Amino acid sequence: MPLTIPIAHDFICPWCWIGFLQAKRLKAEFGVELEWLGYELFPEELEWLDYAYTPPIPNKPAVPSRFDFFVAAEGIPIPPSTRPHKMRTFNAHEAIEYAKTEGVQDALIEALYRAYWEEGKEINKPEALEELAKGIISDVPAMMYAVGSKQFKDKIVGFDDDAYASGVFNVPTFFIGGERYAEQLYSTISDAVKAVQTAGVS
Repeated sequence: MPLTIPIAHDFICPWCWIGFLQAKRLKAEFGVELEWLGYELFPEELEWLDYAYTPPIPNKPAVPSRFDFFVAAEGIPIPPSTRPHKMRTFNAHEAIEYAKTEGVQDALIEALYRAYWEEGKEINKPEALEELAKGIISDVPAMMYAVGSKQFKDKIVGFDDDAYASGVFNVPTFFIGGERYAEQLYSTISDAVKAVQTAGVS
């Protein structure tokens, strides 16, 4: 049986845009199965704070962040589209949970990630989900009912306390061979997959 890799993720996380592409590469290269786990960074009960703007210090040169180095190392640029500000993702995760019942979760995951990151669509809106599901979900009304009724609420984990209690402190987190790999380079997670698959053969 192919190795199944659970991946804790959220659509709005830039690290998860990279993680989504890493996961696609793992599936193509190693034939693994992907188990997408919805972790909502900003659940409804979590207040979305605004931080005061801090002007840059005059004459101070720019310093690359850890994410800047990560993007450069992976060679995956962030798409230039303008994306929605302060978008929650509960409905999008609900739609993915329904897609699992039809076995088409990978296709819907790709549609939602690309719609948000490449096109700037507000994928949490029911009308956007309904449109993006066409051609992927066989019973779109059933999916929309699941979203509206919060049918899979127990499957979606919110930050911070519930996520931390489950061992997820960052997204994406890949679970491979009993270990967690959070915000890691493709070389690191692919080496982990190779080790697990080799151990399984020997």
